[in-house]
Amino acid sequence: MLLKCAQLKNMPIKYVYKNKLGLSLIEVMAGLIIFTLLFLFVSKAYSPTATDSHNLLRGTTVAMNACNWYLNSLEQKIQFEGVLPDSELGENDITYEFKKNQFSDILLLRGLKATSNVKLENNLYNVTITFKWGNSESSKKNHHFELSRLIVQPNY
Repeated sequence: MLLKCAQLKNMPIKYVYKNKLGLSLIEVMAGLIIFTLLFLFVSKAYSPTATDSHNLLRGTTVAMNACNWYLNSLEQKIQFEGVLPDSELGENDITYEFKKNQFSDILLLRGLKATSNVKLENNLYNVTITFKWGNSESSKKNHHFELSRLIVQPNY
């Protein structure tokens, strides 16, 4: 081993580096830049599909949570007061209720229109909450979610 090191010291520099193995730093950096650019272009090609389905799933989850919140608040009114006021019977636009009560995620539902339809038949309230919204401002696809519940009017 010492003999080889001594021989290398006497050799000119061009012979020492002639048989190198591996890549230089510039070659590695160029390869990484090319890989990154290709990865970004491919991911942009597939991202609109995933984004649309993600927006729909998120919107449906927000609509479901908001509908359950509103149905629970109506049920509490019926249980504590015994009856709903006549102003809440029939079909009503309740979009303002969600914006007024600081539902932070409700802003994600663009073009939201929320309606309630409350019918009273034989001490039984049939409540239906309907949400309609667009997935994005440029999209013409409207989404629809509806949740219904039967609530018994107390007998006291």
